[in-house]
Amino acid sequence: MRNPISFFTSNWIWKLVALGLALVVFYAIRRTISYRQTLTLTVEAESVEGGQALTGFEPGVVSVTFRGSEAAIRKLALTGAEPPRVRLKLRKPVNDSSTMPVRISRSNVICDSGLRVVSIEPNIVEASFDSSDTRSFTIAEPIVNGLPPNASVVVELDPRTVEVTGSRVLLDELEASQTKLTTALLDVSGRSEAFQTILKVQPPDNRGGWTLKPDTVRANVRFVREDIERTFKKVPIRVLQSAKGIHYAPEADSVEVVVQGARRDLNVIDPATVFALVSDSDTVISNDAQRLECEPIIVLPCTNRVNRVDVTPPRIWLTPISKDTLL
Repeated sequence: MRNPISFFTSNWIWKLVALGLALVVFYAIRRTISYRQTLTLTVEAESVEGGQALTGFEPGVVSVTFRGSEAAIRKLALTGAEPPRVRLKLRKPVNDSSTMPVRISRSNVICDSGLRVVSIEPNIVEASFDSSDTRSFTIAEPIVNGLPPNASVVVELDPRTVEVTGSRVLLDELEASQTKLTTALLDVSGRSEAFQTILKVQPPDNRGGWTLKPDTVRANVRFVREDIERTFKKVPIRVLQSAKGIHYAPEADSVEVVVQGARRDLNVIDPATVFALVSDSDTVISNDAQRLECEPIIVLPCTNRVNRVDVTPPRIWLTPISKDTLL
């Protein structure tokens, strides 16, 4: 029979190396999956069986701790990333009760496949119920992303109203506040011609297990070019003093500026941010022994685009008032 001691003492150097490598691999793998992050998530209802409607949960939020790789945990903080969600499918309350305790399990947490749910606190919430009713609500204008310059968008929704089924109490609140339903973001990036698309209608809020009929609408989208003119009177003149040491004074206090561009860009310009800049640089048109005739440069906020700028008067005379003495 082989001596068991010799099993450990023979080739002990290689066995020690193998053990070291195994430990390195073990801790490397553990490091890649041992990152943690705790998020506060709203409890949502996927559906409610039976004739009663959900009014909400108490508490309405829970703390969920996730474990995963460094990349998966970092993704939770990325702008635009789909956040984890807690969604419960509720059964009919016993004896049509107005409240019912609901246990939240890991399977109720919808998250990225690279994440694992470690804990949920609290893991039991109380659902409140009310009698169900159906009301019609108008859909608000969609939020538009990627609108081309010098244009506005006209959106025609079909249908314009949606039937919402849920708690009678919550529906009363929504009607009292004249709530309008919202849709998913309307992205028109790269488009300039009319088109049609389907937009998802969002529930009024996350308090109840709402049923929307229909839950999508057709959006007919067309673009309207909106060039307008806006006049800025008495735009102050600022003199960029000469690098030669000569100081100039303008022979006019202000100019009148007319700009053309998109309505949405021009209407937000604050007149106090507009001014005319003159100097004795390359803008000089002509000069005489004493004066310089300059073409003013109109300075507008950098976030606003314009197509045309007209200035009255088109040229400004500068008169030297002093000259620095060189030491």
